[in-house]
This record gives sequence, structure tokens and C-alpha cells, in this order.
Amino acid sequence: MPPRAHRLAAAALVAALALPAARACEVQVRAARTGAALQTIGLGALREVELSYLHSVTRTVVRETLALDGLGFVQQRIEFSVPGPGLPTEALPGEVFERQADRFVYRQMERRVGVLHMRVDPAQAQTLSAGGVHHPLTAWGAIGLQLSPSGCQRDPA
Repeated sequence: MPPRAHRLAAAALVAALALPAARACEVQVRAARTGAALQTIGLGALREVELSYLHSVTRTVVRETLALDGLGFVQQRIEFSVPGPGLPTEALPGEVFERQADRFVYRQMERRVGVLHMRVDPAQAQTLSAGGVHHPLTAWGAIGLQLSPSGCQRDPA
């Protein structure tokens, strides 16, 4: 290797070592009323979660895909089999709405949620899933929760 190539390789190594270690992404689950920490869900390098629940009126499963970044949650997709109160009825500009064989699917969404505030109830079986691991959000009974991501900055494109 020529001397200039050695210097460039050494400079690249020094620069890489000088970068701060990437923080692992996690979701903090807190009691909405008191702010008490209930659970920390570690996501590692994952930057996407799925929130699933039984709709309170239709009693059918709703699945929402949420991206995580340095500013919070971004709703990207919703799918459900039966329309119901609180579910979208039309796509916003830039979004896609599809009626598949047995599902309604809204995708290409970029709806910023930030911190997620929700009331959970064991009858609705709210679950946060990531990387094949399911975290029941009803472990504390019927309660208001606040979910906020931490350390989830997206890598620059």
C-alpha cells in the first residue's frame, strides 16, 4: 500500500473511532397521569414498531405501523378489516388507500404523532411489537399510557 493510502486509511480509522457510539433506540412507557416509568422497550437498531389492538366498536384487529425518529412516532400504515369510529375514511394527499380482498390499507403515510398518548383496556389487547417480540400494553390494567421513543434518530440518507 502506498504511503498516501496508509495515511488515508489511518485518518478514516481515527475519524470512525472519534464518532460517538450510536444510542440504541427504545420506547419509554409511562403512566400518563403520574409520569411513573412502567417499562422500557429496547429496540436496538430497529426504527419501526407495530401497534395492534381490537377496535372498541367493531371488535376487529387494527394494525398500525409507526416509524421512530428523534422527534417521536410517525404513523406510516394502518390496516383493518371493518371501518369504524376513529379509523381513517380517506387518504390524505400523497397517501395511498387500497381495498384489498379482506382489508382496508392506508400506506405511504407520514403522519407525525410525536409522543403517543393512549388509554389501554385489557378487552382491547393493545400490543406493541418489534422484531417479532410482542409487548402487551395492558399489563397494568385499564390505564392511560404515554409512549415516547428515545435514542431513535434516523441515519441520514
